[in-house]
Amino acid sequence: MVIGDLGPMGRLLTRGEYGHDIVDELQPVAGEYVVDKPGKGGFFSTTLHQHLVDRGITHLIVAGVTVECCVTTTVREANDRGFEACILSDCTDGFVPTFRSASLDMIHFSEGLFGFVSSSKPLLLALSPLSARNRSQVPEWTGSMDMEVLKKAYAAGLSPVTVVQEALRRIESDNPEHPSIWISLAPREELLQRAQQLEEERNLHLPLFGIPFAVKDNIDVAGISTTAACPSFEYVPDMSADVVKRLESAGALLIGKTNMDQFATGLVGTRSPYGVCHCVFDHTRISGGSSSGSAVAVSLGQVSFALGTDTAGSGRIPAAFNNVVGLKPTKGTVSTRGLVPACRTLDCVSFFAKTLTDARNVWLVSKGFDPKDPYARSSPPLAALTNRSLLHKEGTYTFSVPPRDLLNDVLSSPYIKQFEKTYSLLRSLPHAEEVTFDWDSYLAASDLVYKGAFIAERTAALDEFLKHAEKKPSLLPVTAKVLESGSSISASKAFTDLYEAQRLSRLVEGEFEKCDILILPTAPNHPTIKEVQEDPFELNLKLGIFASAVNVLDLAAVAIPAGFIDGLPFGISIVGPAFREGFILEVAERIQARMECDF
Repeated sequence: MVIGDLGPMGRLLTRGEYGHDIVDELQPVAGEYVVDKPGKGGFFSTTLHQHLVDRGITHLIVAGVTVECCVTTTVREANDRGFEACILSDCTDGFVPTFRSASLDMIHFSEGLFGFVSSSKPLLLALSPLSARNRSQVPEWTGSMDMEVLKKAYAAGLSPVTVVQEALRRIESDNPEHPSIWISLAPREELLQRAQQLEEERNLHLPLFGIPFAVKDNIDVAGISTTAACPSFEYVPDMSADVVKRLESAGALLIGKTNMDQFATGLVGTRSPYGVCHCVFDHTRISGGSSSGSAVAVSLGQVSFALGTDTAGSGRIPAAFNNVVGLKPTKGTVSTRGLVPACRTLDCVSFFAKTLTDARNVWLVSKGFDPKDPYARSSPPLAALTNRSLLHKEGTYTFSVPPRDLLNDVLSSPYIKQFEKTYSLLRSLPHAEEVTFDWDSYLAASDLVYKGAFIAERTAALDEFLKHAEKKPSLLPVTAKVLESGSSISASKAFTDLYEAQRLSRLVEGEFEKCDILILPTAPNHPTIKEVQEDPFELNLKLGIFASAVNVLDLAAVAIPAGFIDGLPFGISIVGPAFREGFILEVAERIQARMECDF
């Protein structure tokens, strides 16, 4: 039999014929991934590899038709990329029985040369305890905004209206102690109507069904003012930012828009006419910024997650200071369309959540190519699609930490002690190997963020606004000084800095050939509000010593809690190459699991 012949299951269709591609007839549930690629394997010329590693998936169960072609080719492609795959023989079929049998034999030749073959019975047996556990009674919802808790509570009958009412109650209750978290809230009646609509439709397949969230006030939401913490800049957009639309389409409920450092010019949380945000754990300490309100809202449990932005560490430093997770994804993978720019070439949407799982799930919904975003990236480079992007359960990985003399120079004494404790834990982790790294190049990139080209870019982003003198009075003096400094930078200086940034990026890219990840303190210390107000420029600059390079060098990072120092949270960041978020998150989960036992 050849392609096009009539077989026992009907005609063996040729590629491109109607019916060869079933996607038109298939309606995937929300969040389900479909490869619209008839014939051959599922990996070549698709985003399947990235989709799997983003989710931390290393093992595949494969079923389908035809064994002679699509099924076995997909398994061999998976094997080439470092995945382990097993074909379920009783869940597959083929057109020629002898060819089908030979194809399966080829896969598991020599004890799994290309993969494995099994019937479905042992798999179903192994999964049966999980199925029973999922059917067990769900405890009554006690108000937790953890996304996994909410998901189970919704499955047991919880109403999104109840969750929205609780979120609004908490915001009101926290307001006397934390009056500067929010710039605007969604109209109450509209929010409750949206929650009621979700309740009536009750599509629990939506990946973020009924999950309350906040948005930093430099990200557009249709019908709600965008201020970027500058009243005279205020406008009301007709359209939401692409990332907001994705989240709402997935079932998430927008509660409101949060406070921030004006025009995202700081890492402190004190540069806002809407009030100073303070640390959840000490009202005399800064919250961190510029995504101050978003981090504090998540830390207080007012929402399940929040959007921030990250241009120089703004999505990670507030996370560290408020004991939450802060994920900064690869530039261009989450649309920045609908974002008030700080530095267009560096800006990223970031994510705050209480847990790594929640941060990952929100990021997965948010990411995707936006052809209307000039900085969007459609797919990772081929170099990212290798077995180095996977981290198997017992897979070895390499890491580096900043040299001791550097840490002693820049960290406060309490931070030195806490990072030493973290370092001891890292060295004890199984399958982790420490290697050297070119930290000089990394730190040189941090120095570029608040100098030359990137300061000029901040000024250029607001050029039209700055031309109108009548709008300038609502600029804070510290913001005005930052933006004015960009006007005096020459074109030759700007290009010199851009050349240097590219040179450093290439050097660091080479370093990541031998080192999988960097592990470092998210911030060097935790200043008080008073200290920052007395020295607003130098202290702000120092806060980004480890964080800012991530943006200049086109890296990805996640900030996670790493214990407490005298009642104040301490945080570390795990940093890796672009498009390695899945790998970074897997390492972060290993570290966090050990910390929960040892710290």
